[in-house]
Amino acid sequence: MSKKKTKNQVKPKLKIVTDDMILLLQARDATLVCGISLHSWRTWDVLGYTPQAVHIGRAKLWRYKELKQWISAGCPRREDWHYSEKKAK
Repeated sequence: MSKKKTKNQVKPKLKIVTDDMILLLQARDATLVCGISLHSWRTWDVLGYTPQAVHIGRAKLWRYKELKQWISAGCPRREDWHYSEKKAK
């Protein structure tokens, strides 16, 4: 028997993330890292409360290592946040 996909089927959630991975996360995955809802994440992004996203084509992505560093710094507003790749290593 094969499983049928339905419209309401939930996409798989982020399962394993390790610090040695270099990852770009979509908004829904960033919400899992930060522990908030997708609606809150999108609102925070519009208001400038999240780190700056990386744009690749139409995709809007966030760096996993930057999100961890941003959380450790107390989640400052985008205008006050300065990501350093050196600190992330």
